[in-house]
Amino acid sequence: MGYWRRTGRTLLLAIYAVLPPAGQNAAAADIVGPVSVEPRQIRAGMASFLDRRGELQLFFPECLAIAAPFLLFRLKREGFSDCTVGVSKEGLYLRCRR
Repeated sequence: MGYWRRTGRTLLLAIYAVLPPAGQNAAAADIVGPVSVEPRQIRAGMASFLDRRGELQLFFPECLAIAAPFLLFRLKREGFSDCTVGVSKEGLYLRCRR
């Protein structure tokens, strides 16, 4: 996990978070627990990762904490509440509900 790789992934995550969603949201799936997601995958909308209870748990590997405010902005814009972002050495853990 090089510094420049983490910085690049974090920058992509922040950019994709402020861009409006592109594409259709999928229906709730049989998702259990946190899903590991690449930054570009959020372009389709965060609702694509909802479980049947209306909860969202995502893990963004190798992303830095500076991307958290951008993610929270995106989630509020898409109608989510009770949003939290946890930071670890491995990346960002996101949890919220709709």
